[in-house]
Amino acid sequence: MKAKKILCTMLAAAMLIMPILSGCKHVDKKELFQVESSPTSVTSQTETSTSPENSKTTENTITPLMWKAEDKNGNYAYLFGSIHAGDNSVDNMPDYFEKAYADSDTLAFEIDMSNIYSDLTASSSMLTDMIYSDGTTIKDHLSEETYNKLVEILKDNSMYNPLYEYYKPLMWESLIENLAVFKAGLNSAKGVDMVLTNRGKADGKAIEEVESMDFQMSMFNGLSDGIIELMMSEYAKDGAVEEQAKQLKELYEKWKAGTIEAADVAEEEIDEVELTEEEKALLEEYNQALLTDRNKGMTEKLADYIKSGKTVMLIVGTAHFLGDDGIVSLLEKQGFTVTKITSADQLDTTPSTQKAA
Repeated sequence: MKAKKILCTMLAAAMLIMPILSGCKHVDKKELFQVESSPTSVTSQTETSTSPENSKTTENTITPLMWKAEDKNGNYAYLFGSIHAGDNSVDNMPDYFEKAYADSDTLAFEIDMSNIYSDLTASSSMLTDMIYSDGTTIKDHLSEETYNKLVEILKDNSMYNPLYEYYKPLMWESLIENLAVFKAGLNSAKGVDMVLTNRGKADGKAIEEVESMDFQMSMFNGLSDGIIELMMSEYAKDGAVEEQAKQLKELYEKWKAGTIEAADVAEEEIDEVELTEEEKALLEEYNQALLTDRNKGMTEKLADYIKSGKTVMLIVGTAHFLGDDGIVSLLEKQGFTVTKITSADQLDTTPSTQKAA
């Protein structure tokens, strides 16, 4: 079987690792959902990663992917690829990022993750949207084998709560993803989106969304039961979470080094069994919804930003920028010049009015 693994959502969809579910923040699940117990090291990991003495290092060693897109009139925007869980490395961005960040009036994210923390109404609304309102439970939407295995995984990790039965697959997916993130030694509170949103607000930057929480909720809730079963059954396989954690660590190292390629977020082997025609159609539908269609919308939004003349840094999952259907390629097809940035020396941040003078 060949498919874009859910692993790639770490570079694609901010909402999949949701803060309210301890995905974008390693909150105490026992306190939030009153689960049986919570891995004690989750809390200690957060305390370690966010403590002042550990929040900065003296040496900058990461070089994530960044581009500059410019139109024929000299208007431009920066494109910075994020990853939705990380470690203290994200506190030490390279010089080319810092120069572009200082030059940017506005930071544009998939969604404003900080609102989900601060806005109780938004958090409550999101949770409400994740509960079945038609009288069904998760058991009615998954095969018995997949359901039983997922329950076993959560119970084995002291994460199961009977209330989860009433929640849609996005809740279950987020819980499993959070477990994989934890096992990978990463922290969603250190996801690039969250770190830079908080930093931007503290620095007085304008914060905009190219999507919205409602949009991403609708996207995930709109996936068919067939897609959900196919993807969740992969999580349910023996050793799948551990393998996911291993691949997340590898992916994070590539993100830090700026060596992520389209192949890393394209087709990866999930199983040796050949896909049926129905499964191929389901996976194409999944990939279309998660990346292809969204890339088009983000590209149009970014093109509008560039034409407006204000300097915007678009910070979205790295997967959105890569490949023939990625934002970089789509911008080039529209006539924008897109340059990969690896040095601060490549950036001329002189205002256009001064250039003209």
